[in-house]
Amino acid sequence: MVSALNEYSMIIHETYPDSTRSFAGRALKIADSLQDWKGKAQSLNCIGVSYFIQNNYEKALEYYLNALSLREKIGDMKGVAGTLNNVGMVYRDRKEYSTALSYYFRALHINDSLKNRVFYVRNLNNIGVTYENLNYFDSALTYHRRSIELKRSLGDNVGIASTMRNIGRVYIRLQRSNEAEQTFREALRMPSLSKQVRAMILLDLAALYEERNDIPTAIRHVQESMTLAEELHSALLQQNGCEILARLESRSNQHKQALEHYQRFISLRDSLFGESSTRRLAALQTNYEIDRQRAQIELLTKERELQTFVRNGFIAGFLLLAVLLGVSAIAYRNKRRSNQQLRATNEEILRQQRIVEEQAVEIQLSNTALSEKNVELERTNTSLATLNTEKNEIMGIVAHDLKNPISAVRGLADMLHTGIAEAEQIPIISEQIVHTADRMLDLVKNLLDVNRLESGGMQFHPVVFNLQPLLESTLWQYEAAAQQKGIQFDFHAEPATPDIFADEQAVMQVLDNIISNAVKYSPHGKNVFVRLQPSKNAVRVEVHDEGEGISEEDRKKLFGKFARLSARPTGGEHSTGLGLSIVKKMVDAMNGKVWCESTSAESLTTGAAFIVELPAAKEGITQ
Repeated sequence: MVSALNEYSMIIHETYPDSTRSFAGRALKIADSLQDWKGKAQSLNCIGVSYFIQNNYEKALEYYLNALSLREKIGDMKGVAGTLNNVGMVYRDRKEYSTALSYYFRALHINDSLKNRVFYVRNLNNIGVTYENLNYFDSALTYHRRSIELKRSLGDNVGIASTMRNIGRVYIRLQRSNEAEQTFREALRMPSLSKQVRAMILLDLAALYEERNDIPTAIRHVQESMTLAEELHSALLQQNGCEILARLESRSNQHKQALEHYQRFISLRDSLFGESSTRRLAALQTNYEIDRQRAQIELLTKERELQTFVRNGFIAGFLLLAVLLGVSAIAYRNKRRSNQQLRATNEEILRQQRIVEEQAVEIQLSNTALSEKNVELERTNTSLATLNTEKNEIMGIVAHDLKNPISAVRGLADMLHTGIAEAEQIPIISEQIVHTADRMLDLVKNLLDVNRLESGGMQFHPVVFNLQPLLESTLWQYEAAAQQKGIQFDFHAEPATPDIFADEQAVMQVLDNIISNAVKYSPHGKNVFVRLQPSKNAVRVEVHDEGEGISEEDRKKLFGKFARLSARPTGGEHSTGLGLSIVKKMVDAMNGKVWCESTSAESLTTGAAFIVELPAAKEGITQ
């Protein structure tokens, strides 16, 4: 009965989400009364899906996390993987992509171990969409194409259409509009296409026609999509449709209609992604993590209680045995020996009791040592979990930032080797090979630097030197790159700036990272202001650009490893996400400070200002 109600609720979930909750709610009550925990988890997940369809992310996440917690307790790993994927979709829709990827990859590993190909393919598709949102287009296409291959082998036409839509979106981002339109049209012709996927493809086509300035065709596609969105009660689809319609109507001089649709877009966006909704979602996630930790603590406590019970039983049994033996010995010897022998027996009993007491103390000490080992094991497990997460991040970085460039170099080299390339193309291809190889080399060097810094393998040898020539040399190295983007360096050094006491090679690497970032993230035709001046017991270097600035949220993770920020390089440059992490560790090792501010002096424009302070040389210290 429970299973049937849940299955029926999922059949109608897309068209009638409210009815889905009704049937799943009935199933939930029945499962609860029967203590059918698997059925209860399934019902919770179904209700979460119905809320997700309507873009009620707070409610969806609440039911998903309850289902996930229950499925973890009963060991339903197939269900765990499915719910992890659903939670990832919530965070992906809310544009919290790193959190979404962490859930997707957990689900992917479980489905791979279970040989669950259907859900494994869904994970591949969702990971591809998330990489697209992060602008990792090569990785996105890789995951989408692998997903389509497996879906064809499974005969999943609905899934194929959804993934084709995702590939079309990547083509749009790569400015390959004809391929995008062809892919979208082919997806619309797929049999058994769901209303939700059709509505999304129609919005994508509308955006494509808007770019081509075919406004009537674009409006027609949006209106058809909005009709489906209203049938689905999908606030997210309606929000996206209102945003596109407002732009299209404004371009058609239908300003009244444009204003109405824009106001509706703002209202829907605030309801979906407002600050209060974000706080509630974060609270749900925190409660889930607390419940997981509490369950682990309860399990550990039970194990310790069992150990204590066994230990105490052993001590009590040993004492009882010793007493019984002593009593038996006394009774026997009283019959056959003299008072002198009785005293000797009593002394032996006392000696045995002392031995038992000493053994009890040893057992207690062993138990204390065992408790300490358990605490140490908990710390080790936590450390291993952190290292495993970092390992997964490194694998993701390597997969994206090494695999794709290596494939590109191989393809370019094949063109040269086979003679396919024309003579005039050879210099261009060679330049691309060098540029791609430099990207890979930078990544490997950064990974090695991080490893050496964290393992203590990097040695620092501070000396006294003047910072100004080194800073000017670094600016000169990036002059050509700056000129290509029309960027001007504005450098000023205070004449009374003292020497510093630091490692010269490490300072060179710190300046290289900060100056290169300023050029990389500055818009074309802007300025980069560089200031060198004394500070209290230190020398300060300030590098200020005129870019879009760095948000408060990004500043919190700015100096972390593999940091992926909302800001993107303005000239298509490459970033490993490791440079600022290396800067922070090096500056700290030299007893300096580094931080970022969103604004600087009043004479400068808004943007991002990176400040490094290094210790000034003290009197009496020579080079």
